[in-house]
Amino acid sequence: METKTSKATFLLRAGNLKEALSIFRTFRIGFTKEERRTLQIACESLSGNSLFYQRLGIDTNKEIEKSKSILVSKYL
Repeated sequence: METKTSKATFLLRAGNLKEALSIFRTFRIGFTKEERRTLQIACESLSGNSLFYQRLGIDTNKEIEKSKSILVSKYL
């Protein structure tokens, strides 16, 4: 049986960050509040809402890179 974690790590290893983030951002355990927020912003930015966060003064490219490092450190 495939779990959400195994599916998300498979997608991450395959280079499909957008799909992996859409799964990882739903996780409640294993991430701090700040890490969950970073994953959410990165996922929404990759889904086409980056302009919204840029208008709020958030560097979306930085958030995407932070989300990659969070996921790599915890799951790869």
